[in-house]
Amino acid sequence: MRDNTPPHRPDFDDGDDELLEEIDLEGEQPLDEDDDDMEEVTLEQLEARLGMHDDFDDEEADEEELRDRERIAGIKDDALLTFRQHKAPVFACSLHPTYNWAVTGSEDDRAYVWDTSTGEELFEIKEHKDTVTEAHFSHDGLYLATGDLSGEIFVFKVSEQREERPILSKVWEYSMSDMSWMFWHRGAHVLLAGSDSGEVFVWRIPSGDCKILAGQSSRCETGELSGDGKKLFTAYINGTVKLWDLKTCQVLMEVNEQHPMGFGEITHAVVACERESPFYICAEASGKLLFCTNNGPVSTVQSEHGVECLAFAPPTADLKLFACGSLDGYISIWDYSKYSIRTVCESPVPNDGVLRIKWLNDHTILAATSQGNLNAFDARSGSLKFTLTGHFYHIYEMAYKPQENLLLTVCEDNTAKIFQVPTLGD
Repeated sequence: MRDNTPPHRPDFDDGDDELLEEIDLEGEQPLDEDDDDMEEVTLEQLEARLGMHDDFDDEEADEEELRDRERIAGIKDDALLTFRQHKAPVFACSLHPTYNWAVTGSEDDRAYVWDTSTGEELFEIKEHKDTVTEAHFSHDGLYLATGDLSGEIFVFKVSEQREERPILSKVWEYSMSDMSWMFWHRGAHVLLAGSDSGEVFVWRIPSGDCKILAGQSSRCETGELSGDGKKLFTAYINGTVKLWDLKTCQVLMEVNEQHPMGFGEITHAVVACERESPFYICAEASGKLLFCTNNGPVSTVQSEHGVECLAFAPPTADLKLFACGSLDGYISIWDYSKYSIRTVCESPVPNDGVLRIKWLNDHTILAATSQGNLNAFDARSGSLKFTLTGHFYHIYEMAYKPQENLLLTVCEDNTAKIFQVPTLGD
């Protein structure tokens, strides 16, 4: 029996007959004096009182649906192009570094490679049997990797001639336990993936040579490469944080629930690694931030807002900043040299939760929101620079191509869109 299967109702056996015989079904209780004044109600009135016909809830739901339709009708579509091939919410996306190609993955168990200029479908990946949550081109565009929730991973080699068909050929596949995340190394054909059971897999592609960073029966919630690309910073759902040496598979630093700066059990965690120095941040949903170096934790702070996403400013930035996005619609910009907030950016639409953030340049931070907006802020002042609209609901992921100032977004509304980012300036 599955865990979510309701228990069977017990059948009465012969032993139950004896119990039933003890219940006097024939006798009648004397009426109270007030029974003569009992209110008569119809069956319809009784059902209404019992909530069997909750007209008020129905009306409230209808009003909410009407408001949502009005909101959607008023949305201006700023996108250059919309890809509509998916039949369910879209969770994964990536842009090819040189070709005008996008890849998107969806709850419809499909991944598509398509032309960002025309929207033409170039290749369909239909071997997945579960929601495709990860889809990434390698740093040089030579390979494409897709992965689904059940842990089925496929790697394709991109054709050397852009006009050659088919454009992809499968070179490797693997079936792991349920997958929580996956990405390519920034400078090598090395694929990394975290699992619900806690192990982290590190594969060399296309040979498939594998290293495993041991788990501890607790979901590896997130991971990110260190600035030098030699270490991996991971967080687990039991609150443990680890820094791994990818060459030796040894733990260089660990903060667990026994540590005075540790988290304890958590529901959601995100991590970020500073590119130019061995400095790492882990944040959990309630807003606690943990700052670490190679030698261990150095400080913790409590944010006023919860943390859904986290990102360091580019290494070229003149200020040592990182940003935290929250589900209540705020982006907190922190100066990590002082462990203090510099400014706070607020979504122009109330309670428009921030699901993803991305630095577009040294001073511009872009937020993708739960109501389908893309808001860009000046990280120095917190002022809104511009907003791009077109999606209806949660934007789950985005990818940015700075050479062409193009932005790819994927959404709960079953679509992927290409936007031209306005000139960013300073």
